[in-house]
Amino acid sequence: MNPSPTTVLFLSTGDAARGILAEALLRHKGGERFVAHSAGYAMASKVDPRTLELLEDNGIFTDDLTPKGWKDFFESPRSILVDVIVTLSEEARANCPQWPGDPVRVHWPVDDPSAATSEDERESKFRKCFATMQNRVESLIKQRAPHSPVELMLQLRSIAAVV
Repeated sequence: MNPSPTTVLFLSTGDAARGILAEALLRHKGGERFVAHSAGYAMASKVDPRTLELLEDNGIFTDDLTPKGWKDFFESPRSILVDVIVTLSEEARANCPQWPGDPVRVHWPVDDPSAATSEDERESKFRKCFATMQNRVESLIKQRAPHSPVELMLQLRSIAAVV
Protein backbone atom coordinates (compact mmCIF):
# COMPACT_ATOMS: atom_id res chain seq x y z
CA MET A 1 0.00 0.00 0.00
CA ASN A 2 1.38 3.41 -1.00
CA PRO A 3 1.41 6.16 1.61
CA SER A 4 -0.75 9.17 0.86
CA PRO A 5 0.99 11.99 -1.01
CA THR A 6 2.91 14.60 0.96
CA THR A 7 1.27 18.02 0.63
CA VAL A 8 3.80 20.85 0.41
CA LEU A 9 2.93 24.54 0.60
CA PHE A 10 5.61 26.98 -0.55
CA LEU A 11 5.17 30.39 1.07
CA SER A 12 6.91 33.46 -0.30
CA THR A 13 6.31 37.17 -0.08
CA GLY A 14 4.13 37.73 -3.15
CA ASP A 15 3.85 34.34 -4.87
CA ALA A 16 4.97 35.86 -8.16
CA ALA A 17 8.32 34.11 -8.64
CA ARG A 18 9.92 31.91 -5.94
CA GLY A 19 6.79 30.11 -4.75
CA ILE A 20 5.48 29.63 -8.27
CA LEU A 21 8.82 28.19 -9.41
CA ALA A 22 8.93 25.78 -6.47
CA GLU A 23 5.29 24.71 -6.89
CA ALA A 24 5.69 24.10 -10.62
CA LEU A 25 8.95 22.20 -10.18
CA LEU A 26 7.54 19.90 -7.49
CA ARG A 27 4.40 19.24 -9.54
CA HIS A 28 6.53 18.50 -12.59
CA LYS A 29 9.10 16.28 -10.89
CA GLY A 30 7.31 14.91 -7.83
CA GLY A 31 4.81 12.64 -9.49
CA GLU A 32 2.05 11.19 -7.36
CA ARG A 33 4.13 11.32 -4.16
CA PHE A 34 3.56 15.05 -3.72
CA VAL A 35 0.83 17.65 -3.92
CA ALA A 36 2.32 21.11 -4.38
CA HIS A 37 0.83 24.55 -3.69
CA SER A 38 2.25 28.02 -3.32
CA ALA A 39 0.99 31.19 -1.72
CA GLY A 40 2.19 34.63 -0.76
CA TYR A 41 2.24 36.52 2.50
CA ALA A 42 1.33 39.70 0.57
CA MET A 43 -0.12 38.29 -2.65
CA ALA A 44 1.07 39.79 -5.95
CA SER A 45 -1.47 40.77 -8.59
CA LYS A 46 0.11 38.49 -11.22
CA VAL A 47 2.88 35.99 -11.78
CA ASP A 48 6.09 37.64 -12.93
CA PRO A 49 6.24 36.99 -16.71
CA ARG A 50 9.90 35.93 -16.44
CA THR A 51 8.82 33.13 -14.06
CA LEU A 52 6.43 31.70 -16.63
CA GLU A 53 8.97 32.11 -19.44
CA LEU A 54 11.65 30.29 -17.46
CA LEU A 55 9.31 27.41 -16.63
CA GLU A 56 8.10 27.10 -20.23
CA ASP A 57 11.69 27.18 -21.51
CA ASN A 58 12.30 24.13 -19.29
CA GLY A 59 9.22 22.24 -20.49
CA ILE A 60 7.19 22.79 -17.32
CA PHE A 61 3.41 23.28 -17.51
CA THR A 62 2.31 26.82 -16.49
CA ASP A 63 -1.37 27.14 -17.45
CA ASP A 64 -2.86 26.99 -13.95
CA LEU A 65 -0.19 28.97 -12.08
CA THR A 66 -1.54 32.10 -10.39
CA PRO A 67 -0.57 34.04 -7.27
CA LYS A 68 -2.51 32.99 -4.20
CA GLY A 69 -2.62 34.42 -0.72
CA TRP A 70 -1.86 32.12 2.20
CA LYS A 71 -5.15 33.16 3.81
CA ASP A 72 -6.93 31.51 0.85
CA PHE A 73 -5.62 28.20 2.19
CA PHE A 74 -5.62 28.91 5.90
CA GLU A 75 -8.98 30.62 6.32
CA SER A 76 -11.02 28.92 3.61
CA PRO A 77 -13.93 26.70 4.65
CA ARG A 78 -12.16 23.82 2.95
CA SER A 79 -8.76 24.38 4.52
CA ILE A 80 -6.05 22.28 2.93
CA LEU A 81 -4.24 19.96 5.30
CA VAL A 82 -0.55 20.55 4.74
CA ASP A 83 2.29 18.19 5.68
CA VAL A 84 5.14 20.63 5.02
CA ILE A 85 5.32 24.42 4.86
CA VAL A 86 8.41 25.71 3.08
CA THR A 87 9.03 29.42 3.60
CA LEU A 88 11.10 31.03 0.87
CA SER A 89 11.47 34.56 2.24
CA GLU A 90 12.16 36.09 5.64
CA GLU A 91 8.79 37.89 5.45
CA ALA A 92 6.94 34.63 4.90
CA ARG A 93 8.87 32.95 7.70
CA ALA A 94 8.18 35.79 10.16
CA ASN A 95 4.49 36.08 9.31
CA CYS A 96 3.49 32.44 8.86
CA PRO A 97 0.75 31.62 11.36
CA GLN A 98 0.32 28.42 13.30
CA TRP A 99 -1.17 26.10 10.70
CA PRO A 100 -3.87 23.47 11.32
CA GLY A 101 -2.37 20.02 11.76
CA ASP A 102 1.01 21.41 12.87
CA PRO A 103 2.93 20.69 9.65
CA VAL A 104 6.71 20.41 9.49
CA ARG A 105 8.20 23.85 8.74
CA VAL A 106 11.27 24.34 6.60
CA HIS A 107 13.00 27.55 5.56
CA TRP A 108 14.61 27.61 2.10
CA PRO A 109 15.62 31.26 1.75
CA VAL A 110 16.36 32.51 -1.74
CA ASP A 111 16.68 36.05 -3.09
CA ASP A 112 13.60 37.46 -4.81
CA PRO A 113 14.51 37.66 -8.51
CA SER A 114 11.62 40.07 -9.15
CA ALA A 115 13.33 42.64 -6.91
CA ALA A 116 16.37 42.99 -9.19
CA THR A 117 17.09 46.55 -10.33
CA SER A 118 18.71 45.93 -13.73
CA GLU A 119 17.83 43.55 -16.55
CA ASP A 120 21.20 41.75 -16.27
CA GLU A 121 20.79 41.31 -12.52
CA ARG A 122 17.18 40.16 -13.02
CA GLU A 123 18.21 37.49 -15.53
CA SER A 124 20.98 36.26 -13.25
CA LYS A 125 18.74 36.16 -10.16
CA PHE A 126 15.99 34.28 -12.01
CA ARG A 127 18.43 31.66 -13.25
CA LYS A 128 19.97 31.30 -9.79
CA CYS A 129 16.54 31.05 -8.12
CA PHE A 130 15.41 28.41 -10.64
CA ALA A 131 18.60 26.37 -10.16
CA THR A 132 18.32 26.61 -6.36
CA MET A 133 14.67 25.55 -6.33
CA GLN A 134 15.38 22.76 -8.80
CA ASN A 135 18.22 21.37 -6.64
CA ARG A 136 16.13 21.51 -3.48
CA VAL A 137 13.07 19.93 -5.10
CA GLU A 138 15.23 17.17 -6.58
CA SER A 139 16.74 16.53 -3.14
CA LEU A 140 13.23 16.31 -1.68
CA ILE A 141 11.92 13.85 -4.25
CA LYS A 142 14.98 11.59 -3.92
CA GLN A 143 14.00 10.87 -0.32
CA ARG A 144 11.96 7.73 0.20
CA ALA A 145 8.34 8.22 1.23
CA PRO A 146 8.25 8.96 4.97
CA HIS A 147 6.12 6.84 7.26
CA SER A 148 5.71 9.43 10.01
CA PRO A 149 6.02 13.19 10.61
CA VAL A 150 9.22 12.57 12.56
CA GLU A 151 10.76 10.69 9.65
CA LEU A 152 9.69 13.49 7.29
CA MET A 153 11.32 16.09 9.53
CA LEU A 154 14.56 14.11 9.66
CA GLN A 155 14.62 13.80 5.88
CA LEU A 156 14.04 17.51 5.40
CA ARG A 157 16.97 18.37 7.68
CA SER A 158 19.29 17.08 4.99
CA ILE A 159 17.92 19.69 2.54
CA ALA A 160 17.38 22.79 4.69
CA ALA A 161 16.84 23.96 8.24
CA VAL A 162 13.73 22.74 10.03
CA VAL A 163 12.13 25.60 11.97
